[in-house]
Amino acid sequence: MTNFYLKIQKVEKTCLFELSWGQGQHITSEISYPENIIADHEQWQKIYINFYSNQLRGKVINKGMVMPPPVDWQAQLVQAEAKLLYEFHQWLRSEKLYEIRTKISKQAVENYNNELKANAASNINIFISCNSPELEYLPWEAWEISTELTSGKLRIVRQPLNVRQEVTNSFPKISRKAKILAIFGDDTGLSFADESRAISSLEKVANVKVKSIRWDKQKDINNWKDEIITTLTAQSWDMLFFAGHSNETTFTGGQISIAPNVSISLSEIEKPLTTAINNGLKFAIFNSCDGLSIANKLIDLGLSQVAIMREKIHNRVAGEFFVQFLNALKEYQDVHEALLTASDYLKVEKNLTYPSAYLIPSLFRHPNAELFRLQPNGIKHKIQQWLPTSRETVALGTIVILSLITPVRQAVIDLQIGMQAVYRDVTQQVPKGNTPPVLLIHIDEKSLNEVNTKANKFNPLDRSYFARLIDKLTKDNAKVIAIDYLFDRITDEDKILAKSVVNSINQNGTWFIFGSMLNDDNQEQGVNKSVANLNQTLQGYVDHHQGHLSLVNTNQDCIQSCPFTYLITLVSGINQEKLPANLPQPQSWRNPDLRTDLIKYLNETPKNLSLSQKIRKLRLSTVSRFSEYFGQAWLYPIIDYSLPPNQVYQVINAGNYLKNNTTLKPENFQQQVVLIGAAGYKDSGLSDDHSDIFPLPLGVAYWRIQNPTTGLLQEMAGVEINAYMIQNLIKQHLIIPIPDLWIIGMAILLGKGTKLFLLQNQQSKRSSHLFIALLIGGNLIYALISMQIYITLSLLVPLFLPSATFWMYILSGLRKKNA
Repeated sequence: MTNFYLKIQKVEKTCLFELSWGQGQHITSEISYPENIIADHEQWQKIYINFYSNQLRGKVINKGMVMPPPVDWQAQLVQAEAKLLYEFHQWLRSEKLYEIRTKISKQAVENYNNELKANAASNINIFISCNSPELEYLPWEAWEISTELTSGKLRIVRQPLNVRQEVTNSFPKISRKAKILAIFGDDTGLSFADESRAISSLEKVANVKVKSIRWDKQKDINNWKDEIITTLTAQSWDMLFFAGHSNETTFTGGQISIAPNVSISLSEIEKPLTTAINNGLKFAIFNSCDGLSIANKLIDLGLSQVAIMREKIHNRVAGEFFVQFLNALKEYQDVHEALLTASDYLKVEKNLTYPSAYLIPSLFRHPNAELFRLQPNGIKHKIQQWLPTSRETVALGTIVILSLITPVRQAVIDLQIGMQAVYRDVTQQVPKGNTPPVLLIHIDEKSLNEVNTKANKFNPLDRSYFARLIDKLTKDNAKVIAIDYLFDRITDEDKILAKSVVNSINQNGTWFIFGSMLNDDNQEQGVNKSVANLNQTLQGYVDHHQGHLSLVNTNQDCIQSCPFTYLITLVSGINQEKLPANLPQPQSWRNPDLRTDLIKYLNETPKNLSLSQKIRKLRLSTVSRFSEYFGQAWLYPIIDYSLPPNQVYQVINAGNYLKNNTTLKPENFQQQVVLIGAAGYKDSGLSDDHSDIFPLPLGVAYWRIQNPTTGLLQEMAGVEINAYMIQNLIKQHLIIPIPDLWIIGMAILLGKGTKLFLLQNQQSKRSSHLFIALLIGGNLIYALISMQIYITLSLLVPLFLPSATFWMYILSGLRKKNA
């Protein structure tokens, strides 16, 4: 906010303009005294009084006794106003005032540029003081100083030429209601109905307490005077309102009519007024005629701001103006904004009915005073100030909708996990030393070409190649073999593969888990009986929520269908623990379905067994299951791609394995899960629409950049995703994502609270910058805490959308504060 101080003094036949600002800077200019404009004003004033000849809130002198012929006073008033304003603006556009106008215009442009940079509005206040009544009566509020300025950003405010009293801005902030004293004086020929209703309604909707006192013909005049003085001084008031007749006086500070033929000069009640000011009176509005001397007197007594009518005012105009003024106060505008709002209403909405009325209101203000405004308080207003504005509603709605859109949610989680990988690496919180639980055998195009695989044997892949791998794994005593291929079609090599499977089961009791797909009826489309018998082997569907682990619902079992990685985890747990001999196991002579018998057996095992406890942890929570109805994945464990691949699985090329060109330790085969899958060659998927190649998660991408010699793919093969899921499940490493919507709700409360703190506390520019720096630092600390919680507590606390929510409020608050 920028303040200029413009002093206009009549010196004989000239006007001296002195503009001051900042730290003592000032410009002076001298132009001729506008005799023609003073005459235009007097002519406009006469026509104005004739148009509003009845129900004026002041005395009209020398109207004359002879009835004039009918005159269209409205047309004459419109012409007189146009002539007055034209001559007034032409005078102010004088070449001699160019430097003053240029300074204000340049400041306007500078403020505008700063607004664009800071995205915040900035007002320019011009305090005008005049040394003669003729100059004071001119409509300075209508001065068009700069075309660069939009309405509401340049505000003309008045101040007396001489200001002798200091103003007190240091009244303690209290939580009580603002107190308004309304004095209704002489109502002869007037009606205060509009003001009475407006001020009564103010008490109902705003945080105010109104005390109204009014003249009544039943009252004794001396008692009425005592009531005014006693009420004015007996307690502290924040705002004083007077409605009635008033007039200018030369030496007594103006006078107000409190009863028919009874007036009080402000000099007569100077002491009570001073007491009221010392008790905390901050603002007064006199909705009556000819208030210039009243305003000058009150500012001279030390009151910080006064709104008055410079000219005579019609009763209906006064009522409508006050209603609009109070409506603006209800919106917690300051008194200057409220006066401009009410004046604009008269100009735009009521100019045809009440011409020239918008030129009459003026605000006088001590140069060091803070503008008065009503402050919201009480439960109702506290609730209202926490409610979102229209802009906040749009912004919040956008953020909430984004948080519910699955691709957006997945992208945000992927970005945060990518940051998490960097944080793990920088803080050296990467698991080390243990052999990965998964041995991943990649079947790539090179391996297949080395054994002369024909083109038509790539999809479906030559089953004899799997047989060779299984035979080799059987020799190496592998206990758990999972194959991430779909064997639903019959091929010529099925018998070769089936023989190798049975042979491995007979020799080592090997657990085989084959991949399957869920069809449109949610039934598994899996391994063909020509390849494997499900009485001896297991199968599970590889379908899963992108980015999430495959878990089982708490109210379901795995008998009808079961996730591929979940079954592998169960078998791995069985392989690692000593379980009773009657446990269903792979045997070539079994008749019942192996998966059915296994699941039933595990459901009946004692709950205190470690395997039973692990199984219970691998089931979806009630909240997760509930959120699935709305297409959400609340608290649904995610795949932790922040772990480096070499800690998740040990990868070898299928061709190298068959040629014994590896450094594998034989003893690891009994502990690791062997996972066989495609290495992302072109024909590895079911079809072009069902590719087995996926976008590379940012976390994995980071680790591959750190280890470019690992020979891993540039994309993410489906089998690698399954490897991550198997490792997370075996290690019971379940990262629970807190829903964005929950943390956004917390960010709304924190952001709104911080915004209200910004708006309700006056701060220097340096303090504001420091506060913003602290908020930025706090956001960074939140990010670090969020990433540490991820590692320590296995919780993913959303970072980006809640932060966006918080800063939406902060930027909105800064914009409004600087307006």
